[in-house]
Amino acid sequence: MTVRAVLRRVVVGVLETNCWILHAHGDRRALIVDPGDEPGRVLDAVADLDVVAVLLTHAHFDHVLAVPEVVEALGVPVLAHPADQPVWPHEIATARRTGHWDAGTATADISARDPARLAFPSDARLWDGMSVPILDGEILHIGPLPVRALHTPGHTPGGLTLAVESHLLTGDTLFPGGPGLTGPPLSDFAVVIRSVRTLLGFPGATRIHPGHGPDTTVATELPHLDDWIARGW
Repeated sequence: MTVRAVLRRVVVGVLETNCWILHAHGDRRALIVDPGDEPGRVLDAVADLDVVAVLLTHAHFDHVLAVPEVVEALGVPVLAHPADQPVWPHEIATARRTGHWDAGTATADISARDPARLAFPSDARLWDGMSVPILDGEILHIGPLPVRALHTPGHTPGGLTLAVESHLLTGDTLFPGGPGLTGPPLSDFAVVIRSVRTLLGFPGATRIHPGHGPDTTVATELPHLDDWIARGW
């Protein structure tokens, strides 16, 4: 019997993060990827499914804020690459020091328009950082659907991409138009380019589903790799 992957997208939070819900056609067992905010909307999107786990492509705030409520409501584990363990504590420490979440190059613009949107809520319920380790090449079985985890560091040390059929869920490693943001202390451009090369080695028709914004394909992005390397971002 042919197993076909089904993807649902729920766009959440201040940075319009793509929270992905993955399951096999005709099967209720599902995986939530990157519940970044708005837990009620995420839970509504899986009301007809039996979620088996939450997986984080990486631990930046805009990918994890809904984790506590979602995990408590569903009684499921959080899966993440162990190399990302320093990321969430760094996110919290930076937010406590500055009073706001770090949204990278979007921080100044968002804060200028509405500072409350990134403000760090001192009384917020935050993820405790606990996770079950998922390593490079590991196969997750979401019902009858095999999903392969790829370690794609660079944007963060423990970035993960999920490969399932002709789909790649790339988190913030690869977008239409280039790799995700890099800069000290926990990301590295040369490293993310190595990860991007791996992803662009998939067949051209492979669909790329990033952590923000629209989908693309390997064939669309591959011709631009040298340009990204030359510009340095």
